[in-house]
Amino acid sequence: MALTALKGKKLARKKAPAARRKLTGAKGAPMDDYKKCKNYFHFEVDNKEYVSIVKTYVKKFYDKTTAKHILKNKDWAMSKSHVAAFCHYMLNDKANLVPDDSTNWMTGFFEGLEARGKDIVEETKAEEADVKKNVYVPSIQERIRDASNNIIAAIEEQADAYIDDPNKFKGFDAVKFFRSNKVNQAHCRHIRSFYEPMLAEYQHLQLPASEQHPDMREGYAHLDKRAIKRGVELFQGIISACDLVTQESKATRKTRTPKPKSADKLVAKMKYCVSDSKYAVASINPADIIGATELWVFNTKTRKIGKYVAEQHQTLQVKGTTLQFFDTNKSVAKTLRKPEQQLPEFNKSGKVQLRKFLDNIKGVETKMNGRFNDQTVILKAVK
Repeated sequence: MALTALKGKKLARKKAPAARRKLTGAKGAPMDDYKKCKNYFHFEVDNKEYVSIVKTYVKKFYDKTTAKHILKNKDWAMSKSHVAAFCHYMLNDKANLVPDDSTNWMTGFFEGLEARGKDIVEETKAEEADVKKNVYVPSIQERIRDASNNIIAAIEEQADAYIDDPNKFKGFDAVKFFRSNKVNQAHCRHIRSFYEPMLAEYQHLQLPASEQHPDMREGYAHLDKRAIKRGVELFQGIISACDLVTQESKATRKTRTPKPKSADKLVAKMKYCVSDSKYAVASINPADIIGATELWVFNTKTRKIGKYVAEQHQTLQVKGTTLQFFDTNKSVAKTLRKPEQQLPEFNKSGKVQLRKFLDNIKGVETKMNGRFNDQTVILKAVK
């Protein structure tokens, strides 16, 4: 009876639950078993994804220099399923599930990639160096010559206008042209040598007919005196412009000033006594002499202590082994009778006490000659 009631009616069927979509690629790799993960990568993961995972691992776990060398290798060198599986585990903090022998093998594998990457870098540098060596670099003279030829080509347009119709030629302001084209002395040498023979030919045509060369007179027979005069003015103007630029260059050229020598170089050849144990004195750095206004010295052989005073508006200088620019009248020396006692007193003296130091010594003054030798101790320099 129930079947009769349902006759002709459609029965509603229950929908089956949708099956979960399986993860594909590295996302679906088993993360609880390293061996299964390697098998999964071998069969389920694409080669392109291998390379992406390995490169990400290298950038994260190696320093910049090492990573740079490893990544210089071709993609196929890193496209290995078991290597990608290892890197995938490391990137997901599963290092504890990776066997030690696999870790050691991977360490050696990446060290090999690094070594090959270094070789690639060196080879690339060598190739780039060879390319640079083979590139032709014109010399300065060649560049000047090329630039001069370009300027001459522009001038030749004016020369062609003159040759086409000398009577309609309006002239050429060579100086103005040179200024606008920034012609310099180096260019003028080439321009002058190019146009001097032309000027000589036209000047030759201004000579009396009896003095002209027959071939020259025949070659320029179509030109009258007026046209020849314009030709001379054209080429003479070019030569004169060259002379003007050359003279200006000489006038504005900076004179080379010698580089000032350092104090150490100025006193490099100076002879002096570094120290003397008998009188317990030692020399100061001789470079301190340069620029000083007063200098004290002691001769260990003659026991003379001397004072050099610089000339007015000058400072002391050294040339070779000789002192320069000292006042010969004020620069004097006296002999010490008891240097063992007097030199320690000198060392304790200040600027004010030094002014009277020589006056307090009984003895005859002698003039200083500015010469130094291996018995001269440089005691003090005052600036």
